[in-house]
Amino acid sequence: MPLSVDPHLLSFSNVAVVSTVLGAAYYAYRVLNTGPTVHRPPGPKPLPFIGNVLQMPTSNQPEVFRSWASNYGDVVYVQIFGQPMVIIDSLQAARDLLDKRSSIYSDRPRFVLFSELGPRFRKHRRFMNQMFNSRAVSAFRPLQHKERLTLMEGLLISPDNFVDHLRRYAAATILKITYGHEVHSVDDQFIHLAERAATLTIQSGSPAATLVDFFPALRHIPTWAPFSDFKKDALETRKAVEAMMDVPYELKTGVAIPSYTSALLESNTNPLDGSVLPEDEEDIKGSAGTLYAAAEDTTVAFLHTFVLAMLLHPAVLKKAQAEMDQVVGNRRLPTLEDRDSLPYFDCVLKEVLRWNPPVPLGLPHRLMEDDYYRDFVIPGGSTVLVNIYSILQDCSDSNKFYPERYLEDDSLPDPKDVIFGFGRR
Repeated sequence: MPLSVDPHLLSFSNVAVVSTVLGAAYYAYRVLNTGPTVHRPPGPKPLPFIGNVLQMPTSNQPEVFRSWASNYGDVVYVQIFGQPMVIIDSLQAARDLLDKRSSIYSDRPRFVLFSELGPRFRKHRRFMNQMFNSRAVSAFRPLQHKERLTLMEGLLISPDNFVDHLRRYAAATILKITYGHEVHSVDDQFIHLAERAATLTIQSGSPAATLVDFFPALRHIPTWAPFSDFKKDALETRKAVEAMMDVPYELKTGVAIPSYTSALLESNTNPLDGSVLPEDEEDIKGSAGTLYAAAEDTTVAFLHTFVLAMLLHPAVLKKAQAEMDQVVGNRRLPTLEDRDSLPYFDCVLKEVLRWNPPVPLGLPHRLMEDDYYRDFVIPGGSTVLVNIYSILQDCSDSNKFYPERYLEDDSLPDPKDVIFGFGRR
């Protein structure tokens, strides 16, 4: 008797077999063609809703981020109220992402003190590139030499006041370059304006440190409402920053000394009526204020670190002085043209930058779209921070102040190529 098979069962069996075969084939195709599953970079485990807020350090951020890197790798992922943040802790990753893929890493986070990528941001970059190319920078050397002489005279007359002398030198140099203003003492009002603005900005918190950065609606609450202290601080900081930008900018009236500001005003003046568009004037003022604040603060920090390092390491000072005496002699001061003939002193300057970088965390960037790196994906919209301090600590005996390391190992990165950050700035 022939075996009877229900045609419905046969059809079902065929479908099941075909489905199984197709499923297996599709799975094999995915495995062979897409490789391993893509996931986000590793990082500390977040909590629901708030993410890694409680784990974010309020002080010693570079050291804490460096310890995270030792546990999770050189690209660390965290979330703050759903906002993704990536912390880069190696030179290779910083170059791979921010330098080689700068087209998608050049935006700025939506923080109060930072401009997002756009026409204004590009305009400020164009202004600075126009005024600080290699040819333009060489024109500032006579000014720098003059201010160095004034600094040396002050240190010779009253060495105990070296802090004030260094502050005056840094401010005088950048104010003359930016606005054409002559600084005669540390009591100059523009020095106080810059220091107040810098102090309040630091006190207001680092990027991603306040709730308003992640809940923009909070900026609309009145100053008398609960939890509005951040707004009072922000208003005070804004007034200080605006004063720092507005007051020295007003020096342009009646000042014939060439400067960053006067040159940009001249190049943006309408030849027919001598006017400058209000938006151009605002951008010139803003870029000049940014230049002044950033250069003055970092220069003072570097000089203070140099003095500290020489006091703590007299043998290094003695060796650098011996080289200086041999090359320059005692009848003149060294100039920039002597630098190639002072290899040990050049290493001392590099070690100062490495040992205590004036900006330990680079300015934040914002990723404009999803990016795939190694075996993980970095989500678009991520805030990207580079731990400059940690990158410069990636060497043997990193806590030791040892300039000779740059003579013994030419594979070490030059700190000057690291401290100014990565990508488009």
